[in-house]
Amino acid sequence: MSHDVERTLMEDIRATLAKEKDFAVKQEAVFDVQYPTGFPVLDYTIGQRVHVFDDANGEEFDYDSIGIVDGSYNLVIGRSGCGKSTFIKQASANIIAPFPNGLIFEDSIEGGVTMSRNEFLIGMTTSQITKRMSIRNSGISTESCYKRIKTIYDVKTQTPEKYMYDTGLYDSSGHKIYKMVPTVYIIDSLAMLMPEKLTQEEELSGQMSSTAAAKQIARFFKQVIPLLKGANIILFVVNHITQAIDINPYQHTKTHNIYLDQGETCPGGVTPFYLANNIFKLYDNTKLSEDKELGICGNFVTFKIIKSRTSRSGVTVDLVFNQDTGFDPELSLYIMLKKEGLIKGAGAFLYLDGYPEQKFAQRNLKALLHTNEEFAQRFAELCYIVLHNSVKTPKILSADDNLNNTGVLSKLNNMIATQYSRQ
Repeated sequence: MSHDVERTLMEDIRATLAKEKDFAVKQEAVFDVQYPTGFPVLDYTIGQRVHVFDDANGEEFDYDSIGIVDGSYNLVIGRSGCGKSTFIKQASANIIAPFPNGLIFEDSIEGGVTMSRNEFLIGMTTSQITKRMSIRNSGISTESCYKRIKTIYDVKTQTPEKYMYDTGLYDSSGHKIYKMVPTVYIIDSLAMLMPEKLTQEEELSGQMSSTAAAKQIARFFKQVIPLLKGANIILFVVNHITQAIDINPYQHTKTHNIYLDQGETCPGGVTPFYLANNIFKLYDNTKLSEDKELGICGNFVTFKIIKSRTSRSGVTVDLVFNQDTGFDPELSLYIMLKKEGLIKGAGAFLYLDGYPEQKFAQRNLKALLHTNEEFAQRFAELCYIVLHNSVKTPKILSADDNLNNTGVLSKLNNMIATQYSRQ
């Protein structure tokens, strides 16, 4: 066989796998795509800069990949009432909005948000919600959750070409990225998720039932995680932080969960934490009132990224939570600019850096953004500069680079190879 037609081992294996009917067997990993939640301050914090080098065409460029990664599991934790469910609703709606086949499935175990508020937060009418959203609030268990997620996976992977779309993005080698349209699945909340076999009598029996439930929840996540990436199912899970009860008030129990602080506990065991792609911890200590600050009733909610697969952990961002309308992306961007020192002046005579002609008061900011096109444009430009500069530029490797064979490691590997050659 000539060198021109000789195939490599990898090519032979891929050709054989391509004949498989099982989509999961022949599928290979596809470059990650991220979906914006509608809150740029958060999206850029968990974003990354992708460097593309198209060797075939000699093109080289970067782009910012921001938001929630396709087929990922995202855990949102915090004390009761801090905005966990509201954030997930808004983020989910923004993720699926561009896609006619983008759907939301929600298991609202705690009863959740009323339908009228649901419509407001998601930005859909009742008829639209019926077509694009499936909500359950009874008969929910680990088993039924798994069956529904498995059904979504099966339907999408049986005819994958029907749900594939061109993302318009490129992988690092310059190849176009194709994905299935995103499907969002919400579990609200993990604290109330139980296996079917756990009867009411067992639930009342205490520690033994808690351990049994935690084991079943761990099994549920281990079964579900492999399905998410294969069908681009984005899983959002709410969990509540509660205060651990110490039997001995003079001796504090050390937490067994590295993602929680001393004295904090979350139902469901540690497995849901360890398997998560992102963990967002919400704090809502700062109150806002209508007669002060931004003229709204709500909170400054700090999102702490305590685990992330796309960016470094431990960073925090502030989002503005309006009790009437949910999280406000525009006011959150304003707070970001203020922290960056790009809001000048004081009182009723504030102005954007480089644009002193237009004065404003904090309470009038949103009205100005919606009525003054020039002001809104300058505001957006400043926001983009800050957000774009916040994303790390990746180290560009040349064809000669080998991170595992440089410096001391290279010398050590040579010594090991020489030792083997003498035996």
